[in-house]
Amino acid sequence: MSTIFWPRDVLYDGYCYGWVKHHTVCVAGVLDTNTRADADATLANTIRSNGFPALLASCGTPTVLGYATFSSAHSSIVPNIHDHDASLINPLRFVCYHRHAKSSMRFYAAEVDTPSVAPILNEVKTPMEVSLAHDFTRRRDSKLNVPEYQLVVNLWNSAKSLEEAVESSRAQSSKRDSSRNVDKKSERPQRIASPSLPGVGGKYDFLSQLREFSFAVRQTEGRAMMLYQLTQRRHLQPNEYIALSSFAYNRHYNSIWVILNDLILGLAFRQFLCQNRDALNAMVADGLESTLAVRVQRVLLWLDSWPAGLKLNTELSRLYSHGFIGLITRWTKLLHHSLSLLPAISFVIETTSLLGMTMTLSLSLDLISVLTAHLHACYFISSAIYRHILLLVGSLWNLFRGRRYNILRNRTDPWDYDVDQLLLGTILFTLAAHLFPTILVYYILFALMRLGTISLYASCETLLAFMNHFPLFALMLRSKDPQRLPGDTYLQVNHTALGCTVTVESHPLPYAIVFAQYADLWRRLARHYHPIRLGKRLLQGQVLDTFPQASTDPPLDH
Repeated sequence: MSTIFWPRDVLYDGYCYGWVKHHTVCVAGVLDTNTRADADATLANTIRSNGFPALLASCGTPTVLGYATFSSAHSSIVPNIHDHDASLINPLRFVCYHRHAKSSMRFYAAEVDTPSVAPILNEVKTPMEVSLAHDFTRRRDSKLNVPEYQLVVNLWNSAKSLEEAVESSRAQSSKRDSSRNVDKKSERPQRIASPSLPGVGGKYDFLSQLREFSFAVRQTEGRAMMLYQLTQRRHLQPNEYIALSSFAYNRHYNSIWVILNDLILGLAFRQFLCQNRDALNAMVADGLESTLAVRVQRVLLWLDSWPAGLKLNTELSRLYSHGFIGLITRWTKLLHHSLSLLPAISFVIETTSLLGMTMTLSLSLDLISVLTAHLHACYFISSAIYRHILLLVGSLWNLFRGRRYNILRNRTDPWDYDVDQLLLGTILFTLAAHLFPTILVYYILFALMRLGTISLYASCETLLAFMNHFPLFALMLRSKDPQRLPGDTYLQVNHTALGCTVTVESHPLPYAIVFAQYADLWRRLARHYHPIRLGKRLLQGQVLDTFPQASTDPPLDH
């Protein structure tokens, strides 16, 4: 028995042609010719055309299968095939499929991993096939037909292209010459991955260092990269695989939608800033010094006066308190001089809002980094002292256990210490034990402030990633035309008066796959800002850093 996949839109008589793969037949179209010899000649001319090698490599050589006739008495979409080829074995089982035109961007998909991954064209053994090879309970002649199924899907997607090639071969010679020029252009290798923007990112050392500290520079680079990709968009090529064309098309228009929505939000936010400029400037001027300077100084003075009965080391606590208060006082003087520039800063933020809400948010994060520079400096100093005291305590612990760290072998080995060394270690341990509570208290204070700043950065970076990479166009496309984002295939049975017909349909792409790249981006952010990871770094005295790349880098665009 042979299974024939018949195009649902072909309902007229003629010589059918297509591909034969074992007992599976895919009909691509019907030729309206007088004899079978004319049909063979027309198909042979199509195969010899310049635009056909790409289709021939992915699907194989098509042949004339036989003469198909439809019954005029009954409205049936299943034909009768006469004078068919010997490869067709009776009885014939018909399954209908939709022959999508390439310009419609609709296609069938065999393997659904991510929207950007095209179906595999070469035969590669899957992990399931490898594992079944060692199953002694399975019959040796049975195997997974994953490559064969992928090939059948390629035939469905290429059927309309084959019909167009056949029709073009029957057209005038001038049209064949023009199509030949287009096919030569399409043979050039195209790059699907994200191109690097010339002159931006990694080419100049100064810019590569600046982007590590500035959210605005990273956002500018990411947006410039996106605009560069929009200008480099390729037109739909006749012989290009439909899944790759669909991915490039979806990415192109999703970028346009993201940019337009960003600009709309930026214009709305600029209108809000312009209407409330004076009130916002007064609020910022009054709140900056009291929040970032006065309150921190009060907490430092409170810690220096034995808070809650906690007896800290007086001299060390006074050194901490006076040193940090002096640093904050210097920053407060700079803040007073900078408040005169507040109207200019407001104007700059209003102007950058014309470039989008993401640019305004990035510039706001840079301003937060500048305004909290004194807190970051205090945190860096306290964390460095805390980390060194931890190393000292760890070394003294090895001393009392009679062990020594071996740098060459990266391990601790037994060691015999002299009495003088043990006495010196006892003195140092006594000093460390008396100083450690004071060091720990001040470290916890500035670590909590840094943790609050990191939480603000994490929220804003998540919002930036949401605005830069949200699959808005894919969601619209899935609701408007699910066949342009297909998932797995299934067989739909339609009952009619003459029996039933079976049609190959596609499930819409699952939302989990639509948001797969965005979910991976979210996992990267969540992994970096995970509370357990941050807690370990706090206990070890390591500096808490931001994750600047996730909010602007494209999420797996390859």
